Amino acid sequence: MNRFYTLGQHNGHWAFISPQNTPFYSIGVNGVHNQIVDQAHWLKADLVHKYGGTRDWFPNWASEKLSQVRQIGFNTLGAWHEPYYWGDGMPKTVEIRMSRFAPKVNKDWGMGFPDVFDNKFHASVERACLDCFMSGRGEALLIDPGVIGYYTDNEIHWWGHGGKWGNNDPGNGANDTSLVDDYLEQPANGPGKLAWIELLRERHGSIERLNETWGAEYTDFEDLAHIAVYRADHPETLEADKLAFLRRIAEVYYRTTSEALKRYDPNRLNLGDRMVGTSTPEVVFDVMKDYADVITLNFYSFDLPERWMSHIHERTGLPIMITEFSFCAGREAGFLINTNGARNVIVRTQSRRGEVYRKFVEEAARMPFVVGTHWFAMYDYGDPQGLIGNYGLLDLADEPYGDFVELVRQSNQDVLRFRNSQEL
Repeated sequence: MNRFYTLGQHNGHWAFISPQNTPFYSIGVNGVHNQIVDQAHWLKADLVHKYGGTRDWFPNWASEKLSQVRQIGFNTLGAWHEPYYWGDGMPKTVEIRMSRFAPKVNKDWGMGFPDVFDNKFHASVERACLDCFMSGRGEALLIDPGVIGYYTDNEIHWWGHGGKWGNNDPGNGANDTSLVDDYLEQPANGPGKLAWIELLRERHGSIERLNETWGAEYTDFEDLAHIAVYRADHPETLEADKLAFLRRIAEVYYRTTSEALKRYDPNRLNLGDRMVGTSTPEVVFDVMKDYADVITLNFYSFDLPERWMSHIHERTGLPIMITEFSFCAGREAGFLINTNGARNVIVRTQSRRGEVYRKFVEEAARMPFVVGTHWFAMYDYGDPQGLIGNYGLLDLADEPYGDFVELVRQSNQDVLRFRNSQEL
């Protein structure tokens, strides 16, 4: 019997293999997290009083939420659950956010993308791991048999500041190098800019050879460090260098984060970095496959790009897990403002939420390379200057959306039955 989750195939479908050596399809919910601080201005319930009014109110809350998760048919705690659950044996995934302290080369929203050549990136990876594994309830996490694996980050911007991201299906994928352009905007002494110049020296040897290849007239490699937009009469050759640099960025990112995971918890699965839709260039997947165990993707759409997902699976040989999706009612749930992914998936009613939930999870379950789907989130969010929308199984009064929750429960039950019998 294996003490840890692994991966394998069962009846022609990929699956996690549990420590009990049984196939496990992960149906998870993100954000099983107490909202008493994060949503203090918008909560409509006194959680301390509701759960007993004593020092045990929080364990009471945590116990009831876990019971609700199970009753609705979820078998996994997804990202951003309370560390209180660490050590309890419930299947779970944990996001470490290794890039949180690193300087960024772009940041339109969310995490942005780190300068992986900056020493502070390596320090950030280490600090984030120390915070996760070596402080608080880290010891309980390390011995928890329920830990499926770890996400290194969430939605870092592989597509770059000017790149195209989202839920579109790019067919066989693309190799947009907009992230490289973000690196080129650094000052001449920027770590990422210096790494770019080093790559050009390696690939061309001399400035004369670079000029010949690009169709340019530069005097010295050092000149290239001071500019961000280059002359190249043969633009395809400059693009080839950018693609090589994008590959190097990916190599440094995945090697650094993978080595850190192996240092702190070597037997758990590397669940990648929760990529946004179809936005990640193919060359990144080509590198990632040598380090991660699972490709994790976040979608805010009514349909999944099956052709593209099949292509990426075949290209890498890795299974895929959908680690974030949601459908949100607007006015009916009291939300005239919706931000982030909710804007793409607005429906009118809770029953309609349940209908599209079923369609989505059944579509995912039919793909033999998909190993799970994780819903976002346990609760609604109410911050009009940040995250707001009807994302939740529960509202901000800590009450379930009854019609929706019942439809979710039925769908989860049917999907698990299908993955165990292949009849849906």
